[in-house]
Amino acid sequence: MLKKIMATFVSCSFILSGIFSVSTFAPIEASASSYNELAERPFMGWSSWSSIRKKPTEDKIKAAADVLAARFKSHGYQYVNLDDYYMLDWRTTVDEYGRWAVDPKKFPNGMKALGDYIHSKGLKFGFYVTLGIPKAAVDQNTPIEGTPYHAKDIVDFSKGEKKNFNFEKMYAIDFSKPGAQEFIDSWAKLFASYGIDYLKIDGVRNQDIADVEAWAKALEKTGRPIYVELSNNLDIKHISTWKQLSNGWRTDHDVEAYGTPYHASWKKVTRRFDDVAEWQPHAGPGGWNDLDSLNVANGTKDGLTNDEKISYVSLWAIAASQFVIGNDLTKLDDFGVSLLTNDEILGVNQSGVAGKRLYKKDDAQVFYQSLPDGSFNVALFNLGSSTHDVSVKWADLGIEESAIVRDLWSHQDLGSKTKGFTTELSIHASRMIKVVPASALTVSPESGATGVNPSKVTLNWEAVSGADSYHVEVATDPRLKNIVVDQTVSKPTVDIKNLDKDTRYFWKVSSLSGETEKQIGIYSFHTELTKVPSKPDWVLADRKNNHSVSLSWNPTFGAESYTVFRKEINILGLSSDYKAIATDLSDPHYMDNSAKLKSGVTYAYKITAVNKIGESKKSMEGHSDDHSSVRMTALLIVSFTLASVAVIFMIARFRTNSTKQAERTNKLVS
Repeated sequence: MLKKIMATFVSCSFILSGIFSVSTFAPIEASASSYNELAERPFMGWSSWSSIRKKPTEDKIKAAADVLAARFKSHGYQYVNLDDYYMLDWRTTVDEYGRWAVDPKKFPNGMKALGDYIHSKGLKFGFYVTLGIPKAAVDQNTPIEGTPYHAKDIVDFSKGEKKNFNFEKMYAIDFSKPGAQEFIDSWAKLFASYGIDYLKIDGVRNQDIADVEAWAKALEKTGRPIYVELSNNLDIKHISTWKQLSNGWRTDHDVEAYGTPYHASWKKVTRRFDDVAEWQPHAGPGGWNDLDSLNVANGTKDGLTNDEKISYVSLWAIAASQFVIGNDLTKLDDFGVSLLTNDEILGVNQSGVAGKRLYKKDDAQVFYQSLPDGSFNVALFNLGSSTHDVSVKWADLGIEESAIVRDLWSHQDLGSKTKGFTTELSIHASRMIKVVPASALTVSPESGATGVNPSKVTLNWEAVSGADSYHVEVATDPRLKNIVVDQTVSKPTVDIKNLDKDTRYFWKVSSLSGETEKQIGIYSFHTELTKVPSKPDWVLADRKNNHSVSLSWNPTFGAESYTVFRKEINILGLSSDYKAIATDLSDPHYMDNSAKLKSGVTYAYKITAVNKIGESKKSMEGHSDDHSSVRMTALLIVSFTLASVAVIFMIARFRTNSTKQAERTNKLVS
């Protein structure tokens, strides 16, 4: 529908390396396979299983909800999912209609109260069930709510027990028998009364399709929107069925390191790389692949190195997997939280596109998302046991020109790259980058200018058929929380005035048709560069071997490239004028091999940041040698020498005077 979106910036400086730094959110309608029209994007939240496992309580779930609301909700996390073991042993105890009975010691106020508490935090309540009918219901032949039937009327003993992970003894149901669907309807109605927004159906196998169909029908009858997740290790051969009946499906077994003191297993994480490649074609709005929970925020208890944790999160993000924290939210470490709240990485996960594997070669793997605006998210991984380079060629992405690169983990613009990108990765490390082809950008004025103020920015986009108007929001953050402009316009263009300099802005545009609003995209631009770069803070002169000067500086936000200027200062402090010696540097470091390092000469350097529109002022000065210190040292040495001579002279004179005085005294005595 939308082929291209352009932004023309009049009287404003525009950085190529910053545009589209958050993933584009194209207007997406739920696919036909999504029976409940939920899951436009992968869900984000927390699950109790990885950290609490068999001992969930009301207080523990409330505490988790408190933390999720306080620290993660603003980043898009919504679901608080209570997993297994909230119920009494169903081999002996069920409720009056044969359904699981909530353990009153663990949850004294009941599930409705817990759901209300979670909802009061602005969050959603997730719940858990397995397939079949409990043994106790069959033994007691409990009635099926609202029917004349009983538990034994619907059991198929010939099929044995259903797959379960705790008490076992859930018997198969024959859904051709009257009362069978009504039993599941009764259970779904109970869950809806709790206020659940999500249901994990566990233990699903190929022979359980009839059960899943029954649950899908029952949940729909409740009238409550409930996100349905199927678990675990589902068979890809039946993906068309899973897509028709649910919003997500587990592609493998649990990621937890069972039998160890750790929350996760790197071996199990790496097994997901092939899962992502195999299942990728089946993920999209309405239903998403689920790689299991993210266990990266409880320090050493996670059992992973920091590089492994980054790679773990990167794979989940590029795959557009369900994004579910598994850690104990009351014992978080700062590093893990930083991984789970990096909004640019979350933008990759929420892009609406499941990443494809570009290649798998030796220990290197590269995945990418091709986005509607022409840009790409690319994840590069080293799964080997030694450090080596991992590369992506633009040609392999279909890019026939140079492209702008941004590191999404470090939030650094890396400048323009002509043919591709190569990075050195340590053991189990990774890199996540944003790649924007030059053809995807429109800049005005094309030739560049200096001293441009952001007095007016004109945003243009292609008209959407059937749109009555357009809603435009401009903010200073990628989640569009800090809105500075909120306008509705009749045409696909808008003028934004009086913006701040040296600022990245994010803008979102949506089409309006009647009461329906559809998001077209989220983009970004950067206003004029007025802040100068940091001075070269690491300037080293090699006078013995290479006869060169190496210098580096901190990256400047908004810079596409850098220019290095140099002048010479002699021992007396006299200097030449600054001259540009290097231009179009994409990285914040440079080796000056042209200096030749004359004896007694200091080499001084300044840096400017450059983008398509203009150039910043020069930075403060950095020196190869500090001759002021040399001169001070020399002065101190001379002063010390003169003082020493003076002292020696005074001592000698004192001794001479003492000798003469002694001689006169001797004469008087004689």
